[in-house]
Amino acid sequence: MGLMDFLSKRSPGLAVDDVLLALSKGAVLIDVRTPAEYEAGHAPGARPVDPKALHDDPVDAIHGDDPLADRDSAVVVMCDNGLRSSIVAAELRSKGVLAESVAGGLRAWSREGNPVIPGPYRRR
Repeated sequence: MGLMDFLSKRSPGLAVDDVLLALSKGAVLIDVRTPAEYEAGHAPGARPVDPKALHDDPVDAIHGDDPLADRDSAVVVMCDNGLRSSIVAAELRSKGVLAESVAGGLRAWSREGNPVIPGPYRRR
């Protein structure tokens, strides 16, 4: 399957209102942008995750050693505009993780009036 085939089959992602609903029900928000992008501004509570770390053990990459993490929770993936996150969400689904991306990414998130905060790239 080529890139264009993959992109034509990718999910358009969740609308921001649906993301907020998923988060209120316990979904985990991960941000797959670069450390510099994340530090410049991210959604509150978004966990920074290097997409490369998701290949081997996605659950560990997302939850780390957090003993309180619900490792079966749904995952919402965010990037800047929705492209990278849709690719990551598809890969997570292929590994059995309930995952979806944010349609329009952080740009849509902020356009809908949700906060974007700067801060350090921290892993658990």
